Amino acid sequence: MKRMRLISLLLAVLLAASTTPALAEGKGPKDPNPNSQIAYIEQFEYVQNGIGMGLLSPDSIVPLASRCRTYTLGVNGYSAVGIKVWSYAWNIYWCYNGSTITSLSKWRTVWANYGWSFKGDIAENQSGGVGQTSYWHYAQGDFCFIETYTCITHSYPWVNQTVYGSGGYTGSAGGN
Repeated sequence: MKRMRLISLLLAVLLAASTTPALAEGKGPKDPNPNSQIAYIEQFEYVQNGIGMGLLSPDSIVPLASRCRTYTLGVNGYSAVGIKVWSYAWNIYWCYNGSTITSLSKWRTVWANYGWSFKGDIAENQSGGVGQTSYWHYAQGDFCFIETYTCITHSYPWVNQTVYGSGGYTGSAGGN
């Protein structure tokens, strides 16, 4: 019986610690939301070279002189005890001929657990694209922590990406 109480107490302390807002030194937003349950976020990015035809729609045409890449940029949100509780990323697949973009597709990748759920994107904007020298895309998502009638708190990650007809790319990501 004492062992059961000790385990229950330990679980209660761990749960409270994982949902207590705290900022790890040098991580997270400069002006944190005091109600946020995210202790810090971590940006990640991947670039993959290659044709990857399966990523385009069946009616897409990729000119033979084109090269293609996939640029993935996102952020992971972590609790105060260092557990990843959500992930938000956008992927841009584009083909280019050295000066212009010849084909393009994009998609979002999300994951949430430990009381968090993804509610959708609250902002999205884009410019440029096929036949242009660049393509810019911005999106911001909304994660909800423990939803009953309303969410206890929200976290709002964002991704800002640009890809170029030269094959270059740039971006930044963040949130709270």
